[in-house]
Amino acid sequence: MTPTMARALLLAGAMLLGSIAAAVPAQEPPRVVVYPATSAAGDQRGDYYVNLLKLALAGADGHFVVQPSADPSVATRAFANMGTGRGIDVIWAPTTAELERDYLPVRIPLDKGILGWRIFLIAEHDQGLFEAVNSQEQLKALPAGQVGEWADTAVLRANGLPVVTATHYESLFRMLAVQRFRYLPRGIGEIAGELRNYGSLGLVIEPRLALHYPMCTYFFVSRQNAELARRLEQGLRRAQKDGAFERLFRQFYGDAIQAAKLEQRRVFELDNPTVTPSSCPRSGLPTAP
Repeated sequence: MTPTMARALLLAGAMLLGSIAAAVPAQEPPRVVVYPATSAAGDQRGDYYVNLLKLALAGADGHFVVQPSADPSVATRAFANMGTGRGIDVIWAPTTAELERDYLPVRIPLDKGILGWRIFLIAEHDQGLFEAVNSQEQLKALPAGQVGEWADTAVLRANGLPVVTATHYESLFRMLAVQRFRYLPRGIGEIAGELRNYGSLGLVIEPRLALHYPMCTYFFVSRQNAELARRLEQGLRRAQKDGAFERLFRQFYGDAIQAAKLEQRRVFELDNPTVTPSSCPRSGLPTAP
């Protein structure tokens, strides 16, 4: 082969490789989706929602990376930051009429309403006090504890149940231990982890009573971020269809539903004035796998 022929072949090969590269579109960089970080050590309340967020975006069209925000923030500040485009893209939260007015909900219930099934953390020495409670009227004599900005605070007060509020989630458990209030209503999927973290303060799970009210947790995004809402809904519906949604729910909450023994408890049904039946229907009794 002459030098001229060799150069011609090399040139032809380079042109062929160039045309192949041009025909294959370059992969777009992943879209980073940021959710609010928590500041409470050992707080596992968000683990299910983070995993569901990853599942949804893994099943949606596009390439996404999910990560927590650089700075922890309470819900009010997290929503404010998301609304102004400052670092947060998606938040999971119990829906309210106010949130649905200001932000864009992905209207697929994330936890089947189990956040509205509440059982109580109490001080161990108060067990006898709760054994005497057999009606909602009797429960009204005992103040509950909540974080002031939580939707649950409005629910309890609207139903005549007195509430002592805290600014920070982590403060609630020590306040309960020193009797600033007498019970802390917690979601059945939350309470076991909280007992592990704070039971050393002398707290136990009350075995007889429960509250129930409509509470639907949705993903929310900014109203300027409709495309992300569409991708989240797409991924969630695909996960529902192939069973991955149900498997994740059972993985995180199956044991908790069974341990709560709701069918054996006296349940006080409450109204939730922060939602409408169309935005959040009342859920049925959750069943263990």
